[in-house]
Amino acid sequence: MNGRALVLSVVPIVPLFAQELPLKRTAPAAIVVACPAFTAPISAVRAQADEANRMATLGAEAALEGDHKSARDLFQQAAQLNQGDASLAYRLGREDEEMGDKPAAIREYCRYLFLSPTAGDAGQIRDKVAALLPGPDLSRGTTIVDRFRDGVQAYDRSDWGDAAQGFSDVIAAAPGFAPAFYDRALALAHQHHQPAAIRDFDQYLRLTPAGDSTAVRQRQLALRRELPSATAAFWLGLIPGGGQYYTRQPLLGVLVTGAAAGGVVWGVQSQTVTKTATFTDRNGHPYTQSYQTSEQKNLGAGIGVAAGVTLLAAIEAAIVAHNLKFR
Repeated sequence: MNGRALVLSVVPIVPLFAQELPLKRTAPAAIVVACPAFTAPISAVRAQADEANRMATLGAEAALEGDHKSARDLFQQAAQLNQGDASLAYRLGREDEEMGDKPAAIREYCRYLFLSPTAGDAGQIRDKVAALLPGPDLSRGTTIVDRFRDGVQAYDRSDWGDAAQGFSDVIAAAPGFAPAFYDRALALAHQHHQPAAIRDFDQYLRLTPAGDSTAVRQRQLALRRELPSATAAFWLGLIPGGGQYYTRQPLLGVLVTGAAAGGVVWGVQSQTVTKTATFTDRNGHPYTQSYQTSEQKNLGAGIGVAAGVTLLAAIEAAIVAHNLKFR
């Protein structure tokens, strides 16, 4: 009864209140492939914003006169002063396009979409980016859309490995597409890869700070509670390999179990030795005689090896569990 209670006490408890988050199923637009992941802009102070507006006015005048090079230079300076102004990103993109610099135009239009995702002309800007993209990039974008849908379908049939791989392919090509990190986190959580799932949720929150952030943070908290306990890992580790199985290191657990068992087997092996002893016959006369016997010469060393391996493995399991908690 006591042993049973001990086992139950160290098994991670999954919180019953942790509701499963819904999968995000809206596939990325093909042009997401061309858009990099932008960081939040630094807010401009009043003087910087005023100077940026002055340069933007000069840039607009230069553009009207057909001097697109000067206009682009002025809009670039204005955009550096006021990084959060979406209109400057759009104007700079137009001047890049006028100068025939398609990669720069795509980047600025993408930055405009990042700064103003709900703008009324967002759809038109996406079409403009798609028109600027070379054919192979558009084809690649279509492939990414297909891989995202593959990930969703794999998730629906509980094929967590294929689902995570599908979303990983999307992330590799479109690192700014937040739903791919979110969906991969869900797939990783089903595979009990809690640290990786927590990291993906962190990245999702960095890319999408609003919306369902509260629910995501609650799920992260539940995942952290599912992580193994360092104390439990140590005590279970006193059973050779138990700590490794508990911290999901099965291969190392097999090696530890084998090493400890090997030490014990080596220690209890008997060896035949010849000894000489003095005996007394029935008449009281002493005599010397040799005889053979079995001894376990390596018993102490074998037990020491097994104990040492077990202790080191228990410490290793506790360290792994601790690092998982604070990774």
